[in-house]
Amino acid sequence: MLRLCDVLDMQIIEVSGSHRQMGAAFGEACRQDVQGLYEARVLNAIEQAKTYGGRSVTEGHLIQIAKTSLPIVKDYHPAGLEELEGIAEGSGLGLHRVWVMNALTDLRDIAAFADVTLWAAPVDGEGCSSFILKGESSGDGTGFVGQTWDLSTSNMPFMRIVKRRPTDGPATVCLTTVGCLSLIGMNEHGVSVGTTNIRTVDARKGVCYLDIIHHALHQRGLEPAIRVMTEAPRAGAHYFYVMDGQGHAVGLECSAQQHTRIDVRSGHYVHCNHVLEDHNRSLEAQGTPVESSMHRQGRLSTLLSDPDRRPGALELQSFLGDHDGEERAICRHGFNGISSNASVIMNPEARRLWTVHGPACEGRWTEHQL
Repeated sequence: MLRLCDVLDMQIIEVSGSHRQMGAAFGEACRQDVQGLYEARVLNAIEQAKTYGGRSVTEGHLIQIAKTSLPIVKDYHPAGLEELEGIAEGSGLGLHRVWVMNALTDLRDIAAFADVTLWAAPVDGEGCSSFILKGESSGDGTGFVGQTWDLSTSNMPFMRIVKRRPTDGPATVCLTTVGCLSLIGMNEHGVSVGTTNIRTVDARKGVCYLDIIHHALHQRGLEPAIRVMTEAPRAGAHYFYVMDGQGHAVGLECSAQQHTRIDVRSGHYVHCNHVLEDHNRSLEAQGTPVESSMHRQGRLSTLLSDPDRRPGALELQSFLGDHDGEERAICRHGFNGISSNASVIMNPEARRLWTVHGPACEGRWTEHQL
């Protein structure tokens, strides 16, 4: 089943049924836009493989990575692969290209870094700013997680809210892009997951970050969600965060082949786009952390540390629209072609989620209830 509605300026797509049926309905609803996002992401992957790794790659190289990775996806999360197959069917794009579209940041890292011993220093480019904010005590209802979603400005028209109600799993609501699996979202049990990008040089064929988040949102509790993330045969590096319906929270800083778990028991934890954990630092791509990531890390931590106020959803929305540092700011406006395409704030204990399309300082926030 498919239902569409436009709220403020970001379309909400509601699908239900089997995983393949949901994917087919989603793909059909996005059919006119999927090709545009695919082309933009292929171009981005090709450009950044050159910028970061000094490598010239083609669309064919990316599709070949998809062909070697999809059997791994099937073993890791068959339901996720079924939904990808449905998206391919509904959109007409083809399965390998659908996965390429889903796997952008991991593909860039594989193309740039796999089997490379020398690489170029990156420019000060994209990057999301995420936070975990614990309640005063577990179960008091005041725990929040959230982030900006910063990527190429060309991606902004393709943002969607997707509400899934599978026949054999928990209902979810998430922010994502057309034809893509879950990106930042929550399920009916309160399990809430998001991600920021980091770059390490151990990239390889494997499951992409959206495969991982989608699988985590099929879980009923914190530890099962953590398990499917840490045990995943990851293609690339990412930081993930998870909070459950009781307000327990964990950050996971993952390279492709190793991870560090951060249990957040009080206060707050901020992660942007550079490696924070010693265990992963030797793998970080040369030239990071970039100036913007360092600034956003410090600024968001400062905002969350204000002893005179306990931030709620409205204050957190203003934090994600903050412009301190101008081009290095949390809220991005086309700097080096990068913008805050959207932002999300989640209150898992209350099953409430807020989203905004575009930079948080400009857009109108919409509340969703699970």
